[in-house]
This record gives sequence, structure tokens and C-alpha cells, in this order.
Amino acid sequence: MEQPENPPVTEEMREKARQAPGTWIYLVDPAFEGAEEVPGSAVVGAYHVDDNGEIGTEFTRNADYVPSAVAWGLPAPTNALEGALQNAATGKGGDDDVRAALLDATVFTPSAPGQPVVPVRDESLDLEVVLAFTSELYLPDSDVGRVASKVPVRDIVPELSGRYLLLNPGSRLELRIPGSDLA
Repeated sequence: MEQPENPPVTEEMREKARQAPGTWIYLVDPAFEGAEEVPGSAVVGAYHVDDNGEIGTEFTRNADYVPSAVAWGLPAPTNALEGALQNAATGKGGDDDVRAALLDATVFTPSAPGQPVVPVRDESLDLEVVLAFTSELYLPDSDVGRVASKVPVRDIVPELSGRYLLLNPGSRLELRIPGSDLA
């Protein structure tokens, strides 16, 4: 994910600037708004306030800023897997964390009588994928969402041989993972 856009200057910021000429107005990640202690990685950056108490147009971005899931506009995670996916997407976690959370997770996947999974053809990969959704939040309104069953990922791993698991297709938390990576 790319860095979010520079924060807009608000009337509240302008008022603070008028009261503190010749300083800086620091902006923090929305996940830390109101917090007493803010780590350096949660400081988005700062606008300089001139000697007249006016905010300049140039925003100085903190190179160490790591946007939270809130800054990206992602919903609060409903389970450990969504938390791991969000952490990976925002640079606060990695593949190993996602893999571990995935293997411990229960997901929604389309089902049919006598079939633990219902693979579909993914033309972009030119192979079969098994659709899975981390929570009801990501289930589509289509037939796929209406016939999904809740299944532990470990139970479907044997069905993923030669296939990919496609998590939350079409969402900002979409992930394609080879089934062999879960075996």
C-alpha cells in the first residue's frame, strides 16, 4: 500500500497555530488520536507554523511513520487472521504471521454436499482457487456468500494441493496463497 495522502489542514489546527507562532503542528496517526504517549512511528509528520501563526503549505512527512489500519480506512479486525492481514498490509507484520494466523483460523468458504471445498477457475492464474473469507464482513452478497460454510483452514489444507487459497477476493485484504505454502 502507498502512503496515505498528506493530512488536510483543519480549522482546529489553524487555531492551534495562531496560539503558537514559530513552532510546528504535529499530526499523529488516527489510531493514536487522544493518546498520552505516541510512538515516533505514529507521527505522520508536521506543518511549520510561521511567526504570524499561519500554517505553511509544505508538509514534512516523518520517514519513520507506519500508517495504522485505521489510517488506511480498514475496518477493525474481527479476528486474529484479519489482524495479521492488516499488520502485513501496513508493514507491521509479515508473511510468517499471516501463515500462522491462517492455519489457526476458521474461514467461510463455498461448500456443496459431499465437497469440503468448491474450487473455481482463476483465469489470471490459469489454475483453480478455493475462495475463503475471513469473516462475515468480507462475504459477498452473491450466491457465493449464501452457500458459504465456516471451516477450519487446517481441515481444507489437503484440498489445496495444486491450488491457491484466495482470501477475501475483491477487498483491500485480498490475498492469494499457494496451497503448498500451508501444507
